[in-house]
Amino acid sequence: MSLTHFIGSELVTVLGALNAARVLGPWRGRRPEEKRRRAKFVPALYGDDHAHGHHELCLLLEGSCLFSLDHAAAVLTAGDLVVCPAGRPHAEAFVRAGTGYRLAWWSLHPEEPTLHVTRYTRRGGFALDHRMSLATLPAEARQRLETLRQIAANTVAPDVDVMREAMLTLTLALYRRILDGGEKQLDTRAQLVRRAADFVRSHAREPLTLAGVARAVHVSPNYLTGLFRTETGTSLGRFILAERIACAQQLLRRPEASVKAVALELGFADPFTFSRAFKRVTGRPPRAWQSQHRPD
Repeated sequence: MSLTHFIGSELVTVLGALNAARVLGPWRGRRPEEKRRRAKFVPALYGDDHAHGHHELCLLLEGSCLFSLDHAAAVLTAGDLVVCPAGRPHAEAFVRAGTGYRLAWWSLHPEEPTLHVTRYTRRGGFALDHRMSLATLPAEARQRLETLRQIAANTVAPDVDVMREAMLTLTLALYRRILDGGEKQLDTRAQLVRRAADFVRSHAREPLTLAGVARAVHVSPNYLTGLFRTETGTSLGRFILAERIACAQQLLRRPEASVKAVALELGFADPFTFSRAFKRVTGRPPRAWQSQHRPD
């Protein structure tokens, strides 16, 4: 589905049908497990509950999925929206491995607000279909971001009319931006991959994890790993390891460097783990590589 059709038709239609019965969140009597069928949450890939320093709104566009908020899970159906305040753990996963679904996420980060669309399919796994910045929209639309932040931070359930109007205003502002400049200038998925790669390069001397990189760019590990492979042709895990081993090679060139010291400096669990990772990337153990590349 094209970005233009998604925003101008599907998203507007789903938001227009939003009502109080569909809006769920952390409020008593409106929690997902209170209003929907309870279920045991089973993480999918890296789908463990996680929390952000910013609010998120999650709208199920298609299918059904498990959604966990504050470690309590329920089955959502298309049209349900969950408000996830900052700091509240949440996660999503498939109901069954063959059950696909699509979600729209309003990420209300104070500096980098985005709208991104994710999906899960049995064959394709997790994917990030669209990602759009909300930070450069006109002032009137950006004011609606603040409205949504206030709603997410509130201790009582929101006025659905106010929420719907704010989300529709943002959606229509995105649609006008597409009509003015085309889809490519709005879709920021490639920028997300570049930011993730830059983060890895600048922190390659630290013990990096897929989840840690995903947190740094404000997106789920499931979707970042899928998008990274699609955009670059390699896995994020392999890229992280290659960058860390490149740092190790620089350190091993120092006259006084030992394999053990370099392993500890880079945060590997022990020299054996480091040596195994080094050989996986370079084809040679670190000591043998060092003997050929250390300056005379």
